[in-house]
Amino acid sequence: MKKYITMCGGTATVVSLFLPFTEVLGVTVSGFKMGGAAWFYIACGIAAIAAGYIDKRKLYIAAICTGLLIAALAMKYQSDLKTLQTSVGFGLWLLFFSGLVTLAGGIMGVLAKKSYVNKVEE
Repeated sequence: MKKYITMCGGTATVVSLFLPFTEVLGVTVSGFKMGGAAWFYIACGIAAIAAGYIDKRKLYIAAICTGLLIAALAMKYQSDLKTLQTSVGFGLWLLFFSGLVTLAGGIMGVLAKKSYVNKVEE
């Protein structure tokens, strides 16, 4: 289960960039309009997907850091938009929640105990 949660968090991170982050003068702005930051989030999403797919404890620690970073930056973007008196779009909310899902999957991966059943699945 931990694998799929971490991978879903990474997938949601990438998908959130296609959705509107805010609306400025009646025009919606997606996450890809952020320029280089969009590629950073794509890399974070791919890293989370890879961490879940490879299923190693050290990579789950990296997924925890990635999830924290994504969620923290999404909160910062939301506070910046609120100071500019603009609305926060669905893509930015999904980015925040994808960071939390990645964080939860990483924590589950770190806390999971190896058992005979896990070794048979590998």
